Amino acid sequence: MKPEVFKKPKVVVFDMDGTLVESFLDFKALKKQMGFSEDSYVLEALEEVTDPEKKKSLLNQLNEFEMEGARRSVLYEGVLEFLGFCEEQGFKRALLTRNSQEVTEFVLKKFNLNFGLILNRDNLKKPKPDPMGLEIVSEFFKAGKGDIIFIGDHLHDLLTGNSAGVRTYLFNNGSADIKNWIEKADFVFEDYVSLKDILEESFK
Repeated sequence: MKPEVFKKPKVVVFDMDGTLVESFLDFKALKKQMGFSEDSYVLEALEEVTDPEKKKSLLNQLNEFEMEGARRSVLYEGVLEFLGFCEEQGFKRALLTRNSQEVTEFVLKKFNLNFGLILNRDNLKKPKPDPMGLEIVSEFFKAGKGDIIFIGDHLHDLLTGNSAGVRTYLFNNGSADIKNWIEKADFVFEDYVSLKDILEESFK
């Protein structure tokens, strides 16, 4: 493990679903319902729909699906403590999600979570895995790429972090796909308590 992996950051960026909260979203079932192939990604598949009415209907379906997940969502253990640790350390915090503005705001209000910058698919021209979101974070906080850590749970997060040239931590939330993505991560952790302890020790 390279020492710079644990270098003290200026900004910590978080994904939302699967990283901060468990939303119990069955995207496999949703894609089948929407008529998309199992190996597709919903936002990208939606971009390929040319019929405006059909696209609108499918987008509404996605929004309802995500909101239902948001209502059921629970915070992962240790998240609040880790966010508090970031605040104590003076790290700026940002959120970068492929979710909608409405669902993002709902989840943040539900758990009383605050971030200095919030980027989602409605206020970001190019969502993950495009690096645009992390480039905006870098510019907004006047932080170099080496001063940013991005924490996520999905291949999209890893590709985003790698493309942007920032350190990317993979949260192993138990997903069966995690093992296929490990090599793309700078660091893999299974709970926020151990992550806090590792970082705290490395900063001494």
